[in-house]
Amino acid sequence: MKKLILVGAVALTLGGCATPFGTTLKNIGTAISVGTVSIANPVTPTRLNQMESAITLVFAGLNTWRDTCVKGIIPASCKQQINAVQVYTRQIPPYLASLRSFVKTNDQVNAVAVFNNLANLVETIKTQAAAGGAPIGG
Repeated sequence: MKKLILVGAVALTLGGCATPFGTTLKNIGTAISVGTVSIANPVTPTRLNQMESAITLVFAGLNTWRDTCVKGIIPASCKQQINAVQVYTRQIPPYLASLRSFVKTNDQVNAVAVFNNLANLVETIKTQAAAGGAPIGG
């Protein structure tokens, strides 16, 4: 329930931007920057929540990008760019489910590997979106 409220609040905030990808998205860079972990720096429930929040914000930014593309506010080439990014976004849900399971069972070896994969996916998505003219985060 809290996540739905958070997504709604982010969507409303993003909807009020003067530009499709205004300063609101630029200010969430610290929330999206989750870094990597190691065995010495384990994946805790707090780190899991940070990753989930970062992913929620990335998806909110991507949804805004898609909406502006559908409305024709940005060039038509955005459709191909969005399709290229979707290759990565489709990988996130199974990784996130695995990460939740590993954190719940305190399987740190697998949790670290999956967390780092998710962090790399988030960075790849941000890079691809920025290349397409939709910078997400800082």
